[in-house]
Amino acid sequence: MLKVFIKHFFGLNMSFRRQLLIIIIVSIVPLCAFGSFVSAYLASQKLESYIINDARLTTTELTEQIKLQLEQNTIELEHIWKSLKSPDLVGAAIYDKNYNLLAEKLYTQFKIKQLVSIADNDYLESLNYLYFKQQVKDQDGNPFYVVSQISKTNINSAQQTIFISIFVISTITIILLVIVINWAISKFTQPISGLASVMYESEKSGLHIQCSPEGPKEIRRMAQAYNAMMRALDDQDEELRLHRDQLEVEVLQRTKELLAARDAALTASRHKSVFLANVTHELRTPIQAIIGYIDLIREEMELEGHDNFVSDLEKVQRNSDRLLALINSILELSKVEAGKMEIDLKPLDLKQSINTAIDVVTPMLDKNQNLLVGPQNTLELFVESDKAKLEQILINLLSNACKFTQNGTISIDYRLTDFNFEVDVKDTGGGIDKDKLESIFDEFRQVSHSNKHELNANSKAYEGSGLGLAICQKFAALLGGRIKVTSKVGEGSCFTLELPLEITR
Repeated sequence: MLKVFIKHFFGLNMSFRRQLLIIIIVSIVPLCAFGSFVSAYLASQKLESYIINDARLTTTELTEQIKLQLEQNTIELEHIWKSLKSPDLVGAAIYDKNYNLLAEKLYTQFKIKQLVSIADNDYLESLNYLYFKQQVKDQDGNPFYVVSQISKTNINSAQQTIFISIFVISTITIILLVIVINWAISKFTQPISGLASVMYESEKSGLHIQCSPEGPKEIRRMAQAYNAMMRALDDQDEELRLHRDQLEVEVLQRTKELLAARDAALTASRHKSVFLANVTHELRTPIQAIIGYIDLIREEMELEGHDNFVSDLEKVQRNSDRLLALINSILELSKVEAGKMEIDLKPLDLKQSINTAIDVVTPMLDKNQNLLVGPQNTLELFVESDKAKLEQILINLLSNACKFTQNGTISIDYRLTDFNFEVDVKDTGGGIDKDKLESIFDEFRQVSHSNKHELNANSKAYEGSGLGLAICQKFAALLGGRIKVTSKVGEGSCFTLELPLEITR
């Protein structure tokens, strides 16, 4: 219990000086008090022994005086009393051997039994008196008993004085001792308090404040170690400041370089987009004219019966269509990158737009012997979006599915979520490798689908520029959505177009 109290008491937020002072006071004060009590007790016992011895001498002198008077056959206690002049002797009596009273001068009476109980040359003590008894013999050898009555007033007063004096002296000594100890502890702990104050101020201000080494040897060593630590921290801060300044300069320089590189890249990108837009615009007009002339020539050749030239013209026309589609894709991509692509938001019937895309890609189904399954959802869903761009996205997704699926099934369906709608385009083609899913939306990047009919890894098994999915993803972003893809090799792929029901203007 005491250990718990000490641990709780000294665990408080108390200074080292106060704890040390309390420990010393708690240790020394009881010892001083105990020493004072023992000293007072021993002194009182010594005083009592001295007074008793003095009383014995008085009793002996009284006995000698009585013995002389017995030799003269006269006993005059009054005369003896006056000759002794003892302030503590307050009474005396003489008894024969049968304890019959012969003479007395007593301050207070006492019983015969008390006298009998007193041994010869011994004494009996009561509350206020001491009774001494000595045996005396007359000339005939008959025994007599002399009893003296000694007052304890002086003894009690002296003992009380001793106790009070020692208590006062002890109290003054303890007070002086506490004052001296307090001064000594203050003198001893002052350097520690100064060091603690410097540490606290350093922690509070964040500065590395030095302290003056003072006090005993150990405390000076602590102060010197603290100053060395502060100097080391100053050196580290200086090094960190220099590194920080150097790093700021390097960061500023690199930032300028990056800004210049970014501006150059943006300028180059804008120039590229403008160049592509201009070039594709200039190329599209003559190609459209070429396609028109090829169509006229093919009709004339069919009328004149030159069938061997018709197949060649169909190849030329098919390649011209592919070239025109590539130019249109590049033109659209450049407009999106240049930020010149505008969107026309209007309410539209989603199912009607899906049917339009199905009608466009239906001729492509026969090429790879595929089956197209339309939407199974019967919900009439009206959304706000750009009709042309939405249908172009759906057409591109269905076209890719037709291109990469052989003798399989292609399905398209839609569903409604909380604030969006989703259109799924699924196929049963060869699927796409998992490590290639992240790159299928890159420009001019055509990822080869897993197909058992591919001749080698470097062969391009499918036609296309690799811009279809890139344009679809950019159009989806313009419309506030995105395109997600999941695929498993050998089982097919699923492209999901996710768009908001209403675009925030």
